[in-house]
Amino acid sequence: MEYRLNKIDSPVYVKRLFFLCWLVYCTSYLGRLNYSAAMTVMIKENVLDSSQAGFISMLYFFAYGIGQMVNGFLGDRIDPKKMILIGIGVSAVANACMGLAGGFLVMALIWGINGYFQSMIWAPIIRIFAEMLNENNKINCSVNISSSGVVGTLLSYLLSAILIARLHWKFVFFVASILLFLVAIVFWFGFQSVLTFSNRNLEAKGDETRVDKEQIKKQAGQRTDFKTILFCSEILFIMIPIIIHGVLKDGVTAWVPTYISSSFGLAPSFSILITTVLPIVNLAGAYVGWAIYRRMKENIAKSNMVFFVGSLASLILLLVFGRVSVILTVALLAIITSSMMAVNTLSISVYPLRFEKDGRVSSVSGFLNAMAYIGTAISTFAIGLIVKYRGWEVTIITWLVMTVIASAICFMAVKKLEVSKISKVTNNKEERNEK
Repeated sequence: MEYRLNKIDSPVYVKRLFFLCWLVYCTSYLGRLNYSAAMTVMIKENVLDSSQAGFISMLYFFAYGIGQMVNGFLGDRIDPKKMILIGIGVSAVANACMGLAGGFLVMALIWGINGYFQSMIWAPIIRIFAEMLNENNKINCSVNISSSGVVGTLLSYLLSAILIARLHWKFVFFVASILLFLVAIVFWFGFQSVLTFSNRNLEAKGDETRVDKEQIKKQAGQRTDFKTILFCSEILFIMIPIIIHGVLKDGVTAWVPTYISSSFGLAPSFSILITTVLPIVNLAGAYVGWAIYRRMKENIAKSNMVFFVGSLASLILLLVFGRVSVILTVALLAIITSSMMAVNTLSISVYPLRFEKDGRVSSVSGFLNAMAYIGTAISTFAIGLIVKYRGWEVTIITWLVMTVIASAICFMAVKKLEVSKISKVTNNKEERNEK
């Protein structure tokens, strides 16, 4: 069944819509990063060993990545409100079960299910912004929602630390379950009020463009085939860089405490404290990314290339001067992760909006997000092995080589797309001359 949303232009309801989506995505982090926070204690208490804990984390990312692709395509056809509610609702149940579960296999199954259903949240949110908001509001909301991940990350680790210190690691999952359930209720009633307003607004205006069932079927038939979008847009050109950005964004962030601790002999707790600065700094990357994107005339390949080159320069400096000063090291790592936040915001949030008329906003966002999480899953597994057997210098060189590849592909994409545009202009001129 096809489902289409109506536009809203009231500033009050635009803010309400954004807040509801922001709240849902922020809270989803409480139900995913809580496992990372509790993992150390679970290993210490012999609930899991290190390899089992790492496998569960990797399984989550694989399930989330596969789910992003599947649910991205479904998100263009199904009511996004229902998808979000199902996603956050099942995640609440999975978190409760995780606190009650015993044994590696059961925990792995539960957390894999959690990963898949949490993937039902992001792409429908981007579709909601695309279909319900005007041009300026949809861009602003798509950029500003990046802050939900930052706040969610900080709240998750802070709340988990308090619960583990005061109660037990199981309460990390129980409390997250309760909060997810409460937010699901808030979203249900809040979003319903926004929909009611949009419908009344159209009726009051006598809007002839309101979509009825027959129009929905007609539009469904006109939805652009995804293969056409894949081969006639920049998606194929930015796909590999998106995978590499996933490695750098999440892989680097995950291993920063270990790198700082081993490089400078600092206590692990202090290294973790330093690392909490990164998500806050990374938020600036989203807004710098949007500024560069506009300056580059909304050329996604050229914009991404700027940030990969910036990361490349930082990695070279990290390789040469990485052990000179902890402040310099953290600053260079912050530049890398902020640059990847810019790539993430532009590629996963902003770029898919241009496919609204094709009816493929959710599909494109879900597909590209899936590519990013392939990189995340790879990095979760591979970086630990490289550090263990080859050391940090080889690890940084590996990141550097991957960044060179991403920069080169973006550069080739820019050149190829420019040639393609020139060819189209030339052909159009020739056609006009013949006429």
